[in-house]
Amino acid sequence: MLSPNIKKQIQHNYKRMKHGKIKGILLYLTICVVAACIISLFLGNPFPHKENFTGLSIDSYGSFLFPGNPFSYKGAGLSRSVWNDGWMYTGLVTYPYLFVLFCVAACVLSIIVVCVPLIRDVNKYNQVLLRKCDVKSYLEIMEYGVTYGKTLRFRGFQGAVFAVMQENFVLALIANEKLEECRRFLEEEWTGKKNSRSYKRLMMNLDLVEAYGDLDSDRFNELFQKAGRRLKKEKLLVAEKMFLEQKYDQTITLLKAYKAPTRYNEVFRHYLMGMCYDKMDNQKMAEDCMRYVSEHGNTMPCRDRAQEWISQNL
Repeated sequence: MLSPNIKKQIQHNYKRMKHGKIKGILLYLTICVVAACIISLFLGNPFPHKENFTGLSIDSYGSFLFPGNPFSYKGAGLSRSVWNDGWMYTGLVTYPYLFVLFCVAACVLSIIVVCVPLIRDVNKYNQVLLRKCDVKSYLEIMEYGVTYGKTLRFRGFQGAVFAVMQENFVLALIANEKLEECRRFLEEEWTGKKNSRSYKRLMMNLDLVEAYGDLDSDRFNELFQKAGRRLKKEKLLVAEKMFLEQKYDQTITLLKAYKAPTRYNEVFRHYLMGMCYDKMDNQKMAEDCMRYVSEHGNTMPCRDRAQEWISQNL
C-alpha cells in the first residue's frame, strides 16, 4: 500500500511545476541581466550612447611640454562627442554566434535549474527499484503518478512530470513481468506521440523481454539487430542474447567482467550466471548465485524463481 507521504510528494511534484514556464522565463531573464552587468564592468555601457572626449590642442600641448617656449601659448582644450554603439550591438554584429550560444546556454541552464527538484525526486523514487529491488512498491509509486496526472489539466511543465511518470510506469510493469498489461497500456492508454523515440524504445524493450521469456532466440536476435545503439550497449541484454544461443561459457565470461551500476542489475547478473551454471551442471556455483538472488532480490520476480530452484535442487 502506497504511503500518504509518497502520494503527497507526487502531488507536490505536479503542483511545483505548474508555474514552471514562468519560473524558467524569469530565471532566464535574471541570468541575462546578471551576465550583462558582469560584462559591462569590463566593456562599459552595453547600449548605444554618446561619449564626450576632452583633449589639448597642438599649441597648448606644446606649451604644456615647453612652458618657457615663447612661440607657444596656453590654449584651451578641445571637446568633442563620439557616438559609441555599445558592446552589445558591436558584439552582436561582430560575433553573432556567441550571442546565440549564450542565449541557448542560458535557456538550457534555466530549464535545468527549474527541473532540478523534479529530477531529484524522481531519482529518489527510482532508488526503490535500483537499490532496494522493490519492484512492487516502485510500480505502486509510478502507477499513482500516472493516475493522478491524468486528473490534471496540464499547465507549465506538468506535462513533463507526467511524461516521466508514464515512461517509468512502463518500465515498472516490465520489471514486474506484467507484460500483457504493459502492452495494453502502450497500445491503448499511452498519452503522447507514438512515433517518439522514447515510445519506440519502450516498445522495443517490451518486445525483447517477451522474446526472452518465450526463449525465442530467432525473434530475440531479430529484435536485437533492430534495436538502437543504446540498447545494444546494455551488457545484460547482450548476455541474454548469448544465453538464448546457448553460449553459456561466453555469457559467464561477459557477466563476470560486467560491473553492475546498481543492486538491481547486480541481482539480475547473478541470476543469469546461476542459470548458465545450472545449464553447465555446475551446481555449486549455481547455488551461490541463486542464494545471492534470494537474499538481495526483494520483490523481483527472479527472486521467486531462484528460491524455487534452491528448493528443487538442494
